[in-house]
Amino acid sequence: MRQVAATARRVAELAKTYPIDRFYVSPLPRARSTAAAIAAAIRMQPVIEPGLREFDLGDWEGRSFHELRETEDLWNHWARDPAFTPPNGESPVTFAARVNADFSRLAAEHPDETLLLVTHGGVISNLLAQWLGDGPHDWRRWEAHNCAISIIDQDREGRWRPILINDISHLPPDARTKEDATAWAVAEA
Repeated sequence: MRQVAATARRVAELAKTYPIDRFYVSPLPRARSTAAAIAAAIRMQPVIEPGLREFDLGDWEGRSFHELRETEDLWNHWARDPAFTPPNGESPVTFAARVNADFSRLAAEHPDETLLLVTHGGVISNLLAQWLGDGPHDWRRWEAHNCAISIIDQDREGRWRPILINDISHLPPDARTKEDATAWAVAEA
């Protein structure tokens, strides 16, 4: 909750420089809780966008990453075959296509507007990998931390330009997790 409160304050500060035109949130509870705090800080209500939901593990949903690694060998399956799909879930290939299509649709519906999206680490890392990295398979390099903020701008040629990536400088030091030490930001030009 301390991460969420600090993030809401930071988004309100950033909105002074990057005024928000549209606010979207994943339908999943954790994202909606974060969006509620941000909504109070910026006085703008989010619209639920189903396409912003996290990776769907299907029948394996609710199991720990450790268990999936140990019993299903999930990450090795994906390393060998990114089209491997958990029962009734998504593969990395279908997830990347869904996320890119949904975000592209939102961007096309709102040209020249600033969109605020509250979503999940998988969605964020996947988009960053596609826009700034070497494609969907590069997602681990762009892994987003809890309550990290990224700002991406699109130039006139349609290329994405990083302004702020995976920034957690707004989080109190004692509210950061160990993994958060790898976060980085891009200096504005």
